[in-house]
Amino acid sequence: MKIGLRILFGYFLVVGLAAWFVLNVFVEEVKPGVRATLEDTLVDTAQLLAQLVAEDVKAGDLPHAALIGRLQNYVHRSVDVNISGVQKATLDYRIYITDIHGIVVFDSDNKDVGKDYSRWNDVYLPLQGKYGARSTLADPADNNSNVMHVAAPILDGGRIIGVLTVAKPISTITPFIERSQRKILRRSGWLILGSLLIGIGFSFWLSHSLRTLQRYAIGVENDEKVGLPKLGNNEIGALGRALESMRNKLEGKQYVEQLMHTLAHELKSPIAAIQGSAELLTEEMTEANRKHFLSNIIEQNQRQKQLIDKLLALIKIEKQQILDSVSKIDLPSLLTQVQADASTRLMEK
Repeated sequence: MKIGLRILFGYFLVVGLAAWFVLNVFVEEVKPGVRATLEDTLVDTAQLLAQLVAEDVKAGDLPHAALIGRLQNYVHRSVDVNISGVQKATLDYRIYITDIHGIVVFDSDNKDVGKDYSRWNDVYLPLQGKYGARSTLADPADNNSNVMHVAAPILDGGRIIGVLTVAKPISTITPFIERSQRKILRRSGWLILGSLLIGIGFSFWLSHSLRTLQRYAIGVENDEKVGLPKLGNNEIGALGRALESMRNKLEGKQYVEQLMHTLAHELKSPIAAIQGSAELLTEEMTEANRKHFLSNIIEQNQRQKQLIDKLLALIKIEKQQILDSVSKIDLPSLLTQVQADASTRLMEK
């Protein structure tokens, strides 16, 4: 697998796991958070109503109490409101009051008056001076029929004379929870998609840079005339420049090796000419020929000195960015010198 795909898969795996963890926690916290908000509202409502009905409960004539009648009429009101895109057409509070023994003496639904609620937590605990609340299924066969009950003690001075409970089906807040979860999931989907596109873009850039550097390295390996591509001022660019520097140093070393080989080859020619002229001088010959070969030995020796001097000059030039001076070459003189260098071999032929 190419490194770009590995980085992309690794990046997306990290992003995906992080997104899944955050979404799982966040979505799971939506429902408890909304339920806690509902419970907080019910607490305030129960405390307010318990304070309002305290005098009527103390008087003991609830059926004829004006406030109780108004609470009774509450369930007959109709509404038609839109709350953040969720339509509400009914009032969902159920209110009931129990006496000091936990017996229901008022029920806004008129269905449980006279029943004993003393064992329910929303009644039992407030009668003990504690906070009372419960969540009970209205239909045991339906897990979505939970009803939250929050109670407040009815006080006469500091004495508890009854309990008022406000109940509300949790299903009434389900549309808000589902709407919030849909928004979270939809926006998270866009976030993941954006992260994926960013990952693809980064992987493409990295793969492109690495492929460019790879092509350059292959060209160097194949002794092609390739220049260092533009890789930017980053780690990959620094690596490319390091490869280019290494290449230049290696080519410099190779150049020196070739230069020494050429120099050795060039020195063989004057050495052979000197040796040939020296051997011929051992034979009987005219004075003119003797002078010619002596002159040839001196010239070839001078040529060796020139080759060495030129090598030293070339080494000096290689370290310079520009030449100190430029001069033209006299080609006829160069050709005459080449002819003189080959004169001994020509005579042997």
